[in-house]
Amino acid sequence: MAVRILLITPEFYGIEKAIKQVLEESGAEVIWIENKTLQLDFHGTRSKFKVFRKIYFSLLSPQKRYLRREFKKAGNLRFDLIFSINAHIICRYLFRKLKSINPLLHSVLYLWDSFSMYNWNRELKLFNEVYTFDPEDSRKYQVTYKPNFYIKNSDKTNHNLNFDLFFAGKFSPRRLHTLDAILKLLRNRDINFMIKLWPQNKILFHNYFMYRLLKLFHFESFWVKNYILNFEVIERKLKREYLVYDSLNYKELQNNMLCSNVVLDLPYQMQSGYTHRLIEALANGKKVITTNTGIAKESFYNPEQIHIIDYQNPEIDCNWVKTRSFFPVDNYFSGLELSIWLKSIIHVGIA
Repeated sequence: MAVRILLITPEFYGIEKAIKQVLEESGAEVIWIENKTLQLDFHGTRSKFKVFRKIYFSLLSPQKRYLRREFKKAGNLRFDLIFSINAHIICRYLFRKLKSINPLLHSVLYLWDSFSMYNWNRELKLFNEVYTFDPEDSRKYQVTYKPNFYIKNSDKTNHNLNFDLFFAGKFSPRRLHTLDAILKLLRNRDINFMIKLWPQNKILFHNYFMYRLLKLFHFESFWVKNYILNFEVIERKLKREYLVYDSLNYKELQNNMLCSNVVLDLPYQMQSGYTHRLIEALANGKKVITTNTGIAKESFYNPEQIHIIDYQNPEIDCNWVKTRSFFPVDNYFSGLELSIWLKSIIHVGIA
């Protein structure tokens, strides 16, 4: 009888579909639920009105209502395993409901965002096993460190190097600042680049009156600056040649990476874990520019392949960017291909 897995993940460029497919190819029956960031979610470390948000979740239990709707769609709630990436909708109700039907239910949590972005403390204790992509979080919260996975390219086509430099990702003020500085360095240097930046979801209280009020008083807080810039991006008030309004899907991201000589990695500043973008680029022998300084301590670090830059004052070696190079893939990445990675953390009956 096939192992039944409840897969709970964010919707993330279609990566969730790849995870589901790999699990199904391993012989499991998989039901997927989106791990949504519900309105007024309180997990964000920079969220405003946190007390109000927690009261709202405590009294009205929006995650419980959301799960009930999803369970109704699923029908059969007999599961052998819960595998969750991040924990936005994770709550005691989820485990009470499923363990009443499945007393031997096993649960695994993987965190691909750091505690500097989201506070997952109350959810950790609900799971049998917890892993994190962030080595600093692993030490601080005593959970198992497991680097991010990558998805093996199934397209055997030889990809021409159409771009010297590639970056794509969600908008943040820091990324905007860094990309502006980098493009200033690249201009008139005969560098062929593809850079795409698209808006985040609308921030709480996204409206024109709030925007004008905050802009009028020139508040200096990070939240206000982020609100103003994100409003301007969403409303198309901010003009940059690299701003787009539809994100790329996973296949487009992967193809553009494979067609590029150098991949630019601009992770959240306070995290020490490695992004999918960086892992996948190195697993394909690409050169990488990153702001993650911790990579210099890794066994696979090669300064000829990996350049580390400063977020505030990036310096780019344009000759290095243009020089075509391919590097042999370090053994470090052999266990991070998605099918192998999943088997290493899910121990409940997948082939």
